[in-house]
Amino acid sequence: MTDENNKERIIDGTDKEGNAIKTLLRQPTPQDYRDSQVQYNEAFRKALDSGALLRQKLTDYMREQGIWDEEKQKENDRFIEDIGAREEALKAGGIRLTDAKVVALELRDLRADFRNLLAEKNALDTNSAEGQADNARFSELVRLCIIDPDTRQPRFPDQQAYDAQGDEPWVVEAASELASMIYGLDPDYDKNLEENKFLKEFNFVDDKLRFVNDDGHLVDMEGRLINEDGRFVAYRTEEGKEKQDPEQLYFVDRGGEEVVLVTGDDGEEEWVKISLKDRKPFLDDKNKPIEAPVKAENSEEESVEESVEEDTSSEKPVSAKKRKTTKTTN
Repeated sequence: MTDENNKERIIDGTDKEGNAIKTLLRQPTPQDYRDSQVQYNEAFRKALDSGALLRQKLTDYMREQGIWDEEKQKENDRFIEDIGAREEALKAGGIRLTDAKVVALELRDLRADFRNLLAEKNALDTNSAEGQADNARFSELVRLCIIDPDTRQPRFPDQQAYDAQGDEPWVVEAASELASMIYGLDPDYDKNLEENKFLKEFNFVDDKLRFVNDDGHLVDMEGRLINEDGRFVAYRTEEGKEKQDPEQLYFVDRGGEEVVLVTGDDGEEEWVKISLKDRKPFLDDKNKPIEAPVKAENSEEESVEESVEEDTSSEKPVSAKKRKTTKTTN
């Protein structure tokens, strides 16, 4: 929820245990920016002292290490060109709808591959002196702007307290919201991509950009029915399919054969074809069932115990009459 001036937002989040956490996120003040700049300067100096590279030297380093060479740069340029060409095709129209869908799906894949290509480069940038300093500055802004709704004081008294809970879901959500507020990030960025606008316009995806069929049922990219968790499903009857009756649903594998969840002897759960749930016995040469041999428990221990008993019983006791007593005389 956002106030009229867009300076404060209520974050209704949860912690790792699922407990509800309500917090207030406010827009940074000029003093907040000054305080965060102090953190930037300290982090930048520490990074340089520890040997971190400056961004301007990062390109040379990546080239020397083969992380981002000329081939990677050419691949980068090809992605940009291919993505741009497909965006223009969707904007222009004039092609068959089925062909346009193929273009949109190709565009999705291209963006994913492009992100993967840039991931390693971006990771190194984060470790540069400026990258570490940027992270320190933003963390301080998040700490200062996450407010207790009742006291209107920062929830985290210092950076150490923030770092201790920085991976909590509600803190991550607040940090994401703050990034949108101060950097102008578009929360609907994915929805506004050309491929997703096209897919949504012609009802190939739902509001969450998940693929659906003509009946509005969730499907994978190849049109196979799936549930909310992404598992393949089917309906027992056509009527159940038309009504999307959850009582008619059952799980299937990629080939459409029914599967069930079974628990093995080791306690591990596994999805198996229902035809393989109960294994049939193997047959002998006369086609008669063969029972699997049953191992006797503790057979080795029993054989050891028996051996020990035999060794013990084979020892002859010394007769009291034959024992000699040595008498010591002074």
